[in-house]
Amino acid sequence: MLLWRWIEIKISKSEFQDLFLRYKADIYRIAYSYVHNEADALDIVQETAYQAYLSKDKLRDKGKFKSWILKIAVNKAKDLLKKRGPILVDDMSLLDKSLGEDRDNLSFFLDGLMALTLDEKNIIILKIYFDYTFELIAGELNLSISTVKSRYYRALEKLRLEEGFYE
Repeated sequence: MLLWRWIEIKISKSEFQDLFLRYKADIYRIAYSYVHNEADALDIVQETAYQAYLSKDKLRDKGKFKSWILKIAVNKAKDLLKKRGPILVDDMSLLDKSLGEDRDNLSFFLDGLMALTLDEKNIIILKIYFDYTFELIAGELNLSISTVKSRYYRALEKLRLEEGFYE
């Protein structure tokens, strides 16, 4: 009989700060992709930092810090959307200034995401932006793999139609 012992991995304050700063821009981008305005995205970054710091000793593998903290950010964004309801798109120029040469591609991508449902948006972001497999996405969202695949391909079709690839 095997007994598993949970080994607690302690993350020091400085380690947490270094890891958080490394992924801060990713947290902002994921938050912005949900809420579509700078102020709310920055609030989500701050709430994510606070929640993650309070929960840092629950992280079992430092190598999974990025996916762990981004999941917190996604949950904070979803909470905000549920709390406030639909949010109108804010001025994209604020985001554009911080992105440099990637701004046109990201701006185009974010505009397309507005046509998607929240579930479709989650799947697209996890698959394309974070390079998750369908199996990982299904586990994260508590859906079957076939549901994730069908929603993914349906969302891609919506994005293609939105971007004018098909007439």
